[in-house]
Amino acid sequence: MGSLKIGLLISASIIILIGYFRIITDEKGRINLNNYRLTGGVLLVCKGIYKGTCDLIAGEISKNTQSACIIYLGVILFIIGFSL
Repeated sequence: MGSLKIGLLISASIIILIGYFRIITDEKGRINLNNYRLTGGVLLVCKGIYKGTCDLIAGEISKNTQSACIIYLGVILFIIGFSL
């Protein structure tokens, strides 16, 4: 049971990291490091998740919608992993 829990938590961390990187990259796949030195782009990620959730409710598929769904999946895996 312990190895399953660790596997779920590691998977959740990787999935959330993938969603985070999808939000902070620009159209060319680059990250402007000058903007993320102190905060790590937390406000940009929160705004991306909000826009993605609004697009999801409206039924539109965008980059932010996909990233928000990926992050939600990671959070769900964290909840499952910690409840085991």
